[in-house]
Amino acid sequence: MEQRTLRQGANSLRGGGVPNSLFAQLREQSALCESQSQDSTDYMRFKEAIYHKTGIDLNLYKQQQMQRRLYNMVERAGLKTFDEYFALINSDENELFSFLDRMTINVSELFRNPEKWHEVRNFILPSLLKERSSLRMWSAGCSYGAEPYTLAVLLDQISSGIRYTLHATDLDRKILAKARDGYFTTTDVKGVAAPLLSKYFLTLDRAKELQSNPTVPTYQVRPEIRNRVSFQQHNLLADRFDRDYDLICCRNVVIYFTEEAKERLYLQFVQSLRMGGYLFVGGTERILNYAEIGLESPYPFFYRRIR
Repeated sequence: MEQRTLRQGANSLRGGGVPNSLFAQLREQSALCESQSQDSTDYMRFKEAIYHKTGIDLNLYKQQQMQRRLYNMVERAGLKTFDEYFALINSDENELFSFLDRMTINVSELFRNPEKWHEVRNFILPSLLKERSSLRMWSAGCSYGAEPYTLAVLLDQISSGIRYTLHATDLDRKILAKARDGYFTTTDVKGVAAPLLSKYFLTLDRAKELQSNPTVPTYQVRPEIRNRVSFQQHNLLADRFDRDYDLICCRNVVIYFTEEAKERLYLQFVQSLRMGGYLFVGGTERILNYAEIGLESPYPFFYRRIR
């Protein structure tokens, strides 16, 4: 009786207009699920291929945000699938560099969040220099160089005779080449006080170029500051970390990482700091479990290794 009732119900559904619409929706949903399944498989192959080619593990980035960004890259290249996009990246080095550039977040400026750099100049660096005559520092995820050059300027302000090593690293080789040149636009230097701008930067004569392109760099860091920073490529999620740093700056870099990747990264930073060394993070990157991993927080967004 129950089976017959179910069959009658199914037959009655097939007979009317509304049920036909319902079946059409089910067919559309089925097709969508199949398409999403294909997209998922395509994306999984892409992640694996990228890992083998570049060492970048896309599984350590927040999937929804990263996948959305990569979809935009595929469409911008005029392609339809991740398989096609990887074939392009694999055969054209310029496209590979373009992919790395768009995948990373290269947005910065000199003296970004000036109140934080005030704390670096007036509290963090003096406390470190009381304990050591020579400092080791690392700008991790340095983009086009605004952060390490800001730090180098601050150190020179305190004393031009300070001995220090300043490493600056990024995943993107193309952006590192730009960082080494030390060129900046008017927007990049908007947070630099006029006396510092005249002392530490050369003003370039590019008035004609600026008429057609307002983003043309108009300033360059002076050679004596540029030469104090050592730039090199480094993958935070895969490469080995150096040790015995007095200060590590990693600001606005990990916002697209998964929570698991962030936890692992912060543990590695702790191990890379000397006892008493500081980790300086971005304004949206509080470390909630800092005490558990051997840190204290003397100022907001600064963490000091205590064990």
